[in-house]
Amino acid sequence: MRITKQVLFSMKNRSNWVTILFLLAFLALVGLAARAYYSQYPELNSDNLERFISSFGGWAIAVFVLAYLLSSPIPFLAPILAATGGLLFGAALGTVLAILIAAVTSLVPFTIARRLGREWVEAKIKGSRIEGFYRRLDSGSGFNFVLLLRLVPVMPWELQNYVAGVTRVTLPTYMVATLLGSIPMTVCLALLGAAIKNPASWQFVGAVVLTAVVLVVPILIFFLRSKKNPV
Repeated sequence: MRITKQVLFSMKNRSNWVTILFLLAFLALVGLAARAYYSQYPELNSDNLERFISSFGGWAIAVFVLAYLLSSPIPFLAPILAATGGLLFGAALGTVLAILIAAVTSLVPFTIARRLGREWVEAKIKGSRIEGFYRRLDSGSGFNFVLLLRLVPVMPWELQNYVAGVTRVTLPTYMVATLLGSIPMTVCLALLGAAIKNPASWQFVGAVVLTAVVLVVPILIFFLRSKKNPV
């Protein structure tokens, strides 16, 4: 089926509007949380924050899930939320929550791309040098492709979800690869968030160093291998 320019423009426009709506909803949630916090506490510090979160009880996790859901199509927010999970719930629980919630809510941009963006993306890359690379990644089960996206964070988490959505990877494969591939960086970010209360501690310094290693080493290996085996 031939996709006209008007249809492609409409798809892109609809996708942009969805992202804008999610962004507005996310900002509204943050605003409500800030208003609730400062109505009870005069300043922002770790002790007041712990009391504030404790006052929500089990609803604190529900609000965290909602924040992840609303931020899912918005670039650059996922790492902040992963670190926030460590800050709010501790390193262990924060890591588990961030991994599970991020994987589930990643289905939002994944679905947006699958429903609205596939034809637009394929039309944009048709005849370009990127097309051959895309076709190779788009063949087979796609497990290695999604796993590589997660382990080598050369693009924002949200963009990874959009890219995966325009491939032929199956949903079960996508979820398994996402869960496994997101573990290293999410653990680092949760540890960083949990230790940020005391920036002078060895825990915080260790978390920063570990995060840098997990971030830089896979990217370095990826580019070195790419030079030896160009697509």
